[in-house]
Amino acid sequence: MILVTGASGHVGNVLVRQLAERNEPLRLFMQPNETVVSLDGINCEIAVGDIRDAAAVDRAVKGCNKVFHLAGIIDISSGHDDLLRTVNVEGTRNIVNSCLANGVDRLVYVSTIHAIPEPPHGVTIKEAERRAFPSQDLLGPYAKSKSAATDVVYKGIEQGLDAVIVFPTGIIGPGDYRGSYFGNFLSYLLKNSRRRSLPCFKGAYDFVDVRDVSDALIKAMNHGESGQGYILSGHRITLTEMFREVSQIVNRRKVRLVIFPLWLVKFGAFVITFFARLFRRRPFYTMYSIQVLESNSEVDNSKARAKLGYSPRPMDITLRETIEFLKGIHADNRAKRRERRRAKAQARAAKCRRARARIAAFFKRLRGGKTSTMAL
Repeated sequence: MILVTGASGHVGNVLVRQLAERNEPLRLFMQPNETVVSLDGINCEIAVGDIRDAAAVDRAVKGCNKVFHLAGIIDISSGHDDLLRTVNVEGTRNIVNSCLANGVDRLVYVSTIHAIPEPPHGVTIKEAERRAFPSQDLLGPYAKSKSAATDVVYKGIEQGLDAVIVFPTGIIGPGDYRGSYFGNFLSYLLKNSRRRSLPCFKGAYDFVDVRDVSDALIKAMNHGESGQGYILSGHRITLTEMFREVSQIVNRRKVRLVIFPLWLVKFGAFVITFFARLFRRRPFYTMYSIQVLESNSEVDNSKARAKLGYSPRPMDITLRETIEFLKGIHADNRAKRRERRRAKAQARAAKCRRARARIAAFFKRLRGGKTSTMAL
């Protein structure tokens, strides 16, 4: 039996479908009242609980011989340090302790490239040694929480746990039902791609296809070396290249980019973050996301290629197929909105008919009352 935590997320639902295609027996650890639209049609067991609840985690792990731990919070804003610690770090501690207690054959933990201390620009990022974790010399509380969680897994390995750790870069691709930060960014480009010009700034990042990550997770489970970490990167692309590529895919023409100065972009991040907190919305971008796009994104995935047979697909294919997926999601959402508007209109019409019927009945009774009085 294979347990997958975070199964309804972007990587999770793609991984679950790949495992289901192999007829693997599956148990999915889900939060209470969590929607599972992305997992429709999957034959599996469902274990309900909170990753922060050690007893619930232990019940989910019991009887499983393999565990994929994907559950966690990705956050590019600030002010959620406690939540990041309890979910990403303590949740991982619960998984590790339960795997040790139940004699699980192997754990595959999904960390992040941001958990690895970043070298200066010009130096390629490679897998870090054990002593690099946990590190406080990282960008933002999210990266620090994932570094601390990675340290928890390494401590479990030192106690005899068979575990493999993967460090993916920015994950994009089909299957993003929840709308990740990168998915929302591509949705923005998609919605605005028909404009003659788009605002942009200089920055770059390494993006990897979710299907390649999922495939590598299965290979790490079956062929990875215990105690080892593997970087799962894809292709480095600048924002200007991505904007133009998406516009070319959608419109078959190039778009003019208006490059904003960095100080203005950072000021925009400050304003957006302020109003996002005021209205309790998720910010489109933050100061942290700008720092990430400014950071070193030259990544070496040669170890995963050599040991796991990892081979990420070309970026243009990922972007094209992601856009097709997002178009389908947007079309479904438009259809749902039309259906809701139609239902509301029908409800208003029915309400008006009932009101007219009550008024008519009232006047009918009124006329009947007058007639009887006159007869007397």
